[in-house]
Amino acid sequence: MSASPLGLAADPRAPYARLAVAGLISRDNGDQGPVTWLLLHRTNPIDAWDPPGGRMEEGEDLTSAVLREAFEETSLEVQVGGPCYSLLTMYKGERVLVVSMACRQLSGACRVRLEPDGAIEWRWVTADEWEELASCGRSSWSARDMRRATKMAAVLWEMEDE
Repeated sequence: MSASPLGLAADPRAPYARLAVAGLISRDNGDQGPVTWLLLHRTNPIDAWDPPGGRMEEGEDLTSAVLREAFEETSLEVQVGGPCYSLLTMYKGERVLVVSMACRQLSGACRVRLEPDGAIEWRWVTADEWEELASCGRSSWSARDMRRATKMAAVLWEMEDE
């Protein structure tokens, strides 16, 4: 197979893919309502509401990568439960394997500050609200992937809390 001029990661048929993480950051609202998920509104490369995340850097493991990405993009410090979902996608011209990591907002860390030149806004949404965004094409996640990822993250936290 001949490689794309941009390298193997840009060829959707190549077996090679860059590794990235997505931080599925949840917030338990207790008696105030259901668990909510932090989504960022980005307009580049597409207009979409998605969780924070990005490509892994040299020497990082999944946990350190999602901690770094969450802090860089939101200034939040989070607790990481572990991987809960993965998907293969094209992003910014590269084939990327995205490993979703179940994360929780640490208590007291409630002020989100977006990185300059990053997302333009943020909000906490219920799983139903995120599914609606996905169904309307306003998230790069499919409704199916989003449902699976949030359910697996919730199960992971239940196991962690036992």
